[in-house]
Amino acid sequence: MPNTNPLTTSRETFEAKIAAGTNRMHCDFAFYIGGTHENVGQLAELEKLPGCAGVKVFMGSSTGSLLVADDDGVEAILRAISRRAAFHSEDEYMLEQRKHLRVPGDPSSHPVWRSPEVALNSTKRLVELARKTGKRIHVLHISTGEEIAYLADHKDVASVEVTPHHLTLDETAYTKLGTYAQMNLPVRDKAHREAIWGGVQNGVADILGSDHAPHTREEKDHAYPDSHSGMTGVQTLVPTMLDHVNAGKLSSARFVDMSSAGPNRLFGIANKGRIAVGYDADLTIVDLKRRETITNEWVKSRAGWTPYDGVTVTGWPVGTIVRGKTVMWQGELVTPSTGQPMRFLEALAQG
Repeated sequence: MPNTNPLTTSRETFEAKIAAGTNRMHCDFAFYIGGTHENVGQLAELEKLPGCAGVKVFMGSSTGSLLVADDDGVEAILRAISRRAAFHSEDEYMLEQRKHLRVPGDPSSHPVWRSPEVALNSTKRLVELARKTGKRIHVLHISTGEEIAYLADHKDVASVEVTPHHLTLDETAYTKLGTYAQMNLPVRDKAHREAIWGGVQNGVADILGSDHAPHTREEKDHAYPDSHSGMTGVQTLVPTMLDHVNAGKLSSARFVDMSSAGPNRLFGIANKGRIAVGYDADLTIVDLKRRETITNEWVKSRAGWTPYDGVTVTGWPVGTIVRGKTVMWQGELVTPSTGQPMRFLEALAQG
C-alpha cells in the first residue's frame, strides 16, 4: 500500500520499496503507487514502473496522509492513467461533518461515524466518474450491503474486493476486541456481513484482499478515536477462508478464483494465477480437514497480534511453492528468500 512513511508517490520512493523487497520477501510481490493532486502529471509513467500493481487513491482519509477527496481530483487521475485504479471509497466531506458522532473511549462508535451512507455516497460518485472518463475502477474492502447491491448493476466499470474480516467479524467484535477491531472501512453488523457474503455467492465480489495493516499494540492501545485503524490479515487469510469453505459458505473453487485467477484477470499479472503451461508454479498446499487454533504467538508480523487469537479453524496451509521452489513447509521457511517484483501485461504493452 502507498500510505507508508515515506509515501509511495514518486519514482524514487517506489523504486526504493521495490529494491527493499527484491530477494528479501519470500513471495513475489507488487506495490501500488499512490495517486495525489501533486503527482497526477506523472501517473501515466509511474503506473508502468516494473512491479507496479497500479494506482491507489484514498477518497476518504485513513492511515497516512494520502487523500483526494474532490471529484475534480479523482477525474484528473482517471483521465491520466490507462490501467485499472484502486480506491478506498469513503466520502471525506461526510466524514468531516460526522466527526461529532465519535464517542471518546468507545470504538463501537467507529461504524456510526464512518456509516454505510459515507461509503455508498463515495462509491456512487466514483462509478459516475468512471463512466464519465471511460476508465476501470476497483473498489477496495467493501463493507456494506448497499454497495454490494449498487455495484451489481455497474460491474462493467467496477470490480470489487472483499476481505476476510468483513466476512467473519460483526458488531460483537468491538465488545471483545475494543480498538483492535477498529479499521477503515469498519466492521459492521451481521446484516452487512451476510449481504457481503451474498456478493461472494452471486459473483458481485471479484477478489479477496487482506487489507493487512500491522499496527503495533502501542498504536492500537490509544483511547478511541486516537487509536490507529487497521489489523493484521495476510497470515490469517487462508486459514479463515478455508474455515468458511468447510462451513459451506463458498466452494474451494470459488476461493481459488477469488485469491488467484481473479486478481490475474483484473490486473493482468503476467504468468501467475493459474496452473497451466507457461505460468509460474506458484502453489499453496492445504489440508482441508486440519484443525488448528490461531494465536497471537503464531503471527509472524512484528505487530504480534491477530483479531482471531484463540479462534479454532478447520483448514490449514501446510506448504507454499513459489516458481517451483518450496518456500514454506509445515510452518517453517525452508529456502532463502528469492522474491521478485511481479510483471503486468498491460504495463509491459504500454512500456
